[in-house]
Amino acid sequence: MSNSTYQPNSSTESWSITSKVDQTQYEIVISKPLQPPPPTGYPVIYVLDGNAFFQTVKDAVRLQARKSEKTGVSPAVVVGVGYATDQDFDTANRLYHFTPTSRRSIDAGKSGGAKNFLAFIEEELKPQIEKTFSINVLHQTLFGHSLGGLFALYTLFIKATAFQYYIAISPSIWWDNRYILTRVEPFMTNLHKQKNRLNLFLAVGSRETDFMISDSSELFHTLFPATSSNLNVTYYKADEENHISMVPSVVSRVLRFISNS
Repeated sequence: MSNSTYQPNSSTESWSITSKVDQTQYEIVISKPLQPPPPTGYPVIYVLDGNAFFQTVKDAVRLQARKSEKTGVSPAVVVGVGYATDQDFDTANRLYHFTPTSRRSIDAGKSGGAKNFLAFIEEELKPQIEKTFSINVLHQTLFGHSLGGLFALYTLFIKATAFQYYIAISPSIWWDNRYILTRVEPFMTNLHKQKNRLNLFLAVGSRETDFMISDSSELFHTLFPATSSNLNVTYYKADEENHISMVPSVVSRVLRFISNS
C-alpha cells in the first residue's frame, strides 16, 4: 500500500495498491462511518467498479445510516475497488478481472482473470482493510454490477465463504455461453457445508435486453428451492429501469437487504 491520502478530520481515505498477483495498480477508496464501531465491528461493503459506484453507495449509506431506526440501513465501511483512471470504467481491466473464463474472440482485450482478482481481494485487500478498521468479518458484502455482478456470482459459487452478502445487479450471466450457470449445481451440492448463512440479492431492470432478464430469472428460480437456513435469495425486477439506471435505483433496497437479512 502507498500514497495514502487519509485526513484525520475526514471519513474518507484513498490508497494506491499494486497487486502482487498480477501487478495491477488499484485505487481503493474507503468511507468510514462517523459513528463508533459496534462491539462486533462495522459491516463492510466492497463495491466493484469503484470509480463509478463508490460515491453512490457511500452517500446512500452515510445519509440513511444517520437514522437507522427509520431507514433500516446500518452504518458500514464502504470500500470502492477501482483503478488508476479518470474514467468511470476501466474497460480493459474490468474485462480481465471480472470474467471467470477467457474468450479470445473479444476485441476489447484479455479476459479470464477472475481467479487473480479474487486472490487480490482475499489475500491483499481484505487483510489490510481488517487491519486498519474495526470490521465484522461475519458481515461482509460484495457489490457488483454487470460484469461486476458476474464476478459476484463467481465468488459466491467458487468461494462462498469469502463474503456473507452478494449483490449481483444486472449480472452478465451471458458470458461465455452462460458458463457461470455450470457452477450452480456444485455450489448447491455443497451448500449444507456452509457454517454461516449466505445472502444473494439478484436484480435486473425491466428495460434491459430480454436475455438479461431471462438469465437472471432462470438463476433465481434455480436457486430459490435451495433457500434455507444456509441460503437467502432475493430477486428484484425494477420497473422502467435500464442497464445503467439500475444501480442508483436499487441501492437503497440493497442496503436494507444487507442490514436486515
